[in-house]
Amino acid sequence: MNKTFPFVGARILKTGIAVALAMYICTLLKLEPKVFAAVSAVINVQPSIFRSFRNAVEQVLTHVISVVIAVICGYTFGTGPLIIGLATIIIITTNVQLKLKQGVSMGVVAGIFVLDAPRHDFLNHALIRSYVIFVGLGAALIINSFLSQPRYSNSFLSHLGKFNELSAKFFVELVSGFLKLEPMSAADYEMKRAAIKDFLTTTRNLFELHKEQNRYLKHVPAEVQELWEKYLDFNVKLFYKSQEVYSATLQRLAWRRERGDPPISDEFYMVLGMLERGINSFVKLNEDLYQHVLQGKPLAPVQVNEQFWEELSYFIDQWHSRLTGADFLHAFMYVSVVANDIKWASRSIKEFSPAKEHSQA
Repeated sequence: MNKTFPFVGARILKTGIAVALAMYICTLLKLEPKVFAAVSAVINVQPSIFRSFRNAVEQVLTHVISVVIAVICGYTFGTGPLIIGLATIIIITTNVQLKLKQGVSMGVVAGIFVLDAPRHDFLNHALIRSYVIFVGLGAALIINSFLSQPRYSNSFLSHLGKFNELSAKFFVELVSGFLKLEPMSAADYEMKRAAIKDFLTTTRNLFELHKEQNRYLKHVPAEVQELWEKYLDFNVKLFYKSQEVYSATLQRLAWRRERGDPPISDEFYMVLGMLERGINSFVKLNEDLYQHVLQGKPLAPVQVNEQFWEELSYFIDQWHSRLTGADFLHAFMYVSVVANDIKWASRSIKEFSPAKEHSQA
């Protein structure tokens, strides 16, 4: 069904089935209002079997406590708006004190449903509504437990690969902007940064769901999962390093404007050329790592190219011979930020090499 309607996810299907099951049970048992059972089913559907089992007891306890509080408040004081507000406060406080925080919102909804019962014959209506709420909860727990789950590892890997593409491209674009003194516009930068950050949040959520699922399915070996997590952490740090590069670029531009945009010396062009070599090397290393993590291709032994950094130091010394004092220190500060970020990115990739080969680097 997902192939025919790719926009219909597993949780959407589960929610729809849980709603239908809850309302069907209420129809068979002649319980009203059925819509309360449907709402209860919706808010209790969980994205994974592990969360369903983990939260089942908590969900039941939260609902029992909330319904009892609502019935006592309604039977004793009535069902006016102030009483409903007071009951809500008591429900939230009680559940938080009992460390049932995950189901607080569900408990509040259950309490409000009960207190919304007609004033005449309140107790009878409240009990019926309580049964309806528990029918919805039960339907959700049944569907959570027995309906097949998606393999979150597949969705996570797809997002992980895309996240690497986004973060690496962002990093390279910002380094290129520094080298060419052509920074990304503030609007484009904020738009891309926000989009990547949102994508990161989704990717992390999928990884958490995968880890929960893998605890009982055991379909991904621990060492592979550790590799995925390490790769995710690398891309997260790369994303934040990109922001350092952008900040350094803006500061460099502001510093140059204050001095009337002086011409760039040949020595400094050599320094920039070395940084360009460094970022091109990163692009190749990143592609190799992508294929290793996501496609299972062997990662060739990678050795640290100390000669490159020695050459960069040499050209910096040549540049220093032409520019001294505070001007050199300011310019060097911006260059060092970008150089260190490129160095970090390349060396971080090399840490994914097998331990034996890496020790020889």
